[in-house]
Amino acid sequence: MLKNVHVLDLNSPAHTKQVNILIEKGKITSLKGKSAKREVDLKGKMISCGWVDLNAQFFDPGNEHREDITSGSETARAGGFTDVCLIPETFPPITSKSDVNYLIKKSPDYLDIYPIAAVSEALKGENLTEMLDLHEAGAVAFSEGDRPIWNAELLLKALQYTNDINVPVIQNPRDLNIAQNTHMHEGKVSTLLGLRGEPSLSEEVMIQRDIEILKYSGGNIHFSRLTTEGGVEFVRKAKKKGLAVTCDVAIHHLLFTEDNVGDFDTNLKSIPPYRTERDRKALIKGVKDGTIDAICSNHRPLDQECKQLEFDLADPGSTSLQTFYSSLLQISSDIPMDILIERVTSGPRRIMKKKQVKIDEGEVAKLTIFDPEDIWTLNDETNKSKSRNSPFWNTKLKGKVLGTINGTSITL
Repeated sequence: MLKNVHVLDLNSPAHTKQVNILIEKGKITSLKGKSAKREVDLKGKMISCGWVDLNAQFFDPGNEHREDITSGSETARAGGFTDVCLIPETFPPITSKSDVNYLIKKSPDYLDIYPIAAVSEALKGENLTEMLDLHEAGAVAFSEGDRPIWNAELLLKALQYTNDINVPVIQNPRDLNIAQNTHMHEGKVSTLLGLRGEPSLSEEVMIQRDIEILKYSGGNIHFSRLTTEGGVEFVRKAKKKGLAVTCDVAIHHLLFTEDNVGDFDTNLKSIPPYRTERDRKALIKGVKDGTIDAICSNHRPLDQECKQLEFDLADPGSTSLQTFYSSLLQISSDIPMDILIERVTSGPRRIMKKKQVKIDEGEVAKLTIFDPEDIWTLNDETNKSKSRNSPFWNTKLKGKVLGTINGTSITL
């Protein structure tokens, strides 16, 4: 029994209330529990449905020295996640049934891993993978990972193929002809720093193209990690027209802008890049009004050999799973916490066509427990990931996840 815990779940009859949640054999049996074999007093602590991440990379198989399924799963659990979708950029990429089965079978009891399979063979953007077979094996969506689906014909066919099975095609909206060899957002700051920048046009022109293809093909398209004001507006208009369009934003893009790159901290080099303050505010507005359906981690663990370099030579990416809740708290002054929680629970499940869960009697216990007041530091002692490339390294953070419950698996 979880005693005196404060519920944050817009779909729960106990939303904003303090309750005693009784769990038996992996199911919630009461919100007014009296006693149990094991009781945990959580007064002052909060609980929500289990968090879902739409975009993480564990580099397993192929580059397990950066992250493997075990370390990535531990990092996700410590960050509050009960479900994680993994992009197909492994070595080899996720392009076969055996690749999908490998990830699913290595999922620990406390974390459900959902493979996102590649759209094209070897991620080359030329020939479609066996999408129907991959879906039957357990792939929940299709994408090219951090690469865009640059081939318009390939995207058209992918949307047509997935129309009948009702799963999303995920697009990382970047025009590589515009974005090639860039290191940050193109603007005043990139000019002052002497770095080649990627203009907002790179994202916006891709979104416009893909929406037109979607009108013709049908299907479901999901735009991953929006960064620009224009991109948000194009998605908003497409939704108003009734098109099957969804999108997410990466957590760090709600926090950082091009100005944060000024110190040449390579942990702030990102794909897609951090944009302007105006763009960041547009992203916040998009989360608040529902244009942006979900918030993802964009977790990219990298070894120090990729990061301890000049900014223009360093690989983009940062770890973000374990610090996810602390990051949410930092933006809770701009976006109400119940909306933020919805964007990491119900929102991602709708996108991936997964059954919704809620905190109510008779429901499966998929829960995340967190303390908004706990102060901690991400360092070598607390870090669960194999990599250290976090912009919050050795920084005191407010807000910590205490544990998760995934059916009969309890890590509390």
